[in-house]
This record gives sequence, C-alpha cells and structure tokens, in this order.
Amino acid sequence: MSYTPSTVGPRLVGYQLASQTYEYMMRLIDLGVFEGAIGDMKLTEQVAKVVEALHQVLAGGEVSIETTHRGNPDIVNELRRRLEAAQAEANEINKKSGFYVTLS
Repeated sequence: MSYTPSTVGPRLVGYQLASQTYEYMMRLIDLGVFEGAIGDMKLTEQVAKVVEALHQVLAGGEVSIETTHRGNPDIVNELRRRLEAAQAEANEINKKSGFYVTLS
C-alpha cells in the first residue's frame, strides 16, 4: 500500500480504526504526545526524536535507542497493554473481514 499526498490542500478523510486503537491514541494524547495550541500542535521534542528514528528504520536504516530515565512503570505497562489489545482487536477484525480494514 502506498500513500501519495494530495496537492489540493488541507482536507479531512475518514479511516476505520479498531476501538482499542482509538483508545490507545487518545491516551497518548492525554499523556502529552503533542504540544502547542490547537491549530499549532506538534510532537513533543522527545517523541519527535523517536519518530525520526522510526523513519530511519523504515527507510532501511538502523538506530539505537537507549532509555536514560525510566518513566512511571504503571503507565508503561498500561500503554503496552493498550497497544497489544489494539493489535489483537485490529487483527481479529481484519481476519474476519478477509482483508485489511483497520490498523493497530
């Protein structure tokens, strides 16, 4: 699957999400994945570094990530559980549909 950005300008699109994926994403927002005012939001500096590392991996590169200060273990475990639940739900939906419907 390939994505080519439109040159038409800003627009909304609808995309199906598994409910657990939506809840995971909303929790990331609650925890501060973005900063700034509405209309001027961006990833926090720390998250942007992780996303840049992801881009390098997806482009065939290799990265090294080190945790220098551990976060709240309860939140880390909660996020891990939420992601696992989102993946399981999306995979079940896709399997029952017989094709790619939603993401996790």
